[in-house]
Amino acid sequence: MPENVEILPLEVVSQSFPARPAALPDVRDFVRRQLTETPVSDDDVRHLCERVADVLLDGAGAAGTIQVSMRIFPDSAEVDVLFVPSSPVDPVPGPRPKAAGPAPSFAAWLSGRLRAEGLTMEAAARRLEVSTKTISRWVAGTTEPRLRDLYRIRETFGEPFH
Repeated sequence: MPENVEILPLEVVSQSFPARPAALPDVRDFVRRQLTETPVSDDDVRHLCERVADVLLDGAGAAGTIQVSMRIFPDSAEVDVLFVPSSPVDPVPGPRPKAAGPAPSFAAWLSGRLRAEGLTMEAAARRLEVSTKTISRWVAGTTEPRLRDLYRIRETFGEPFH
């Protein structure tokens, strides 16, 4: 008895991003750009971007890069998010895509959230269970939170960069 075999066109795309909070807008932009010309609905794309962000935050503490790979079928898409350890070799071969504009910094976003909520750095530090010095460094832009800290930030202040 012959089996029915269906052959579907498939496009595979992949890009690596730094494993730090400032990469979240770039990751979302990559996913949206890849799915623009597909029949995947805007709501599904938005949900997929949220899920990718969830996976990134759940994988807290990874050092290195985040690789987002997508398999795009005619009527659907599958996404894999992998953590790649640091290496001396550039993980993204070839030219990098140009961003539509400068991505907002985490420091500017956090500073704006603290102002909007009328919080001092000390109050924010208590809420996030980190030191005031850590909050000060984040707001000044000298450091960015680890992914595990970003998860608490997201629960406390909402989605960064929105």
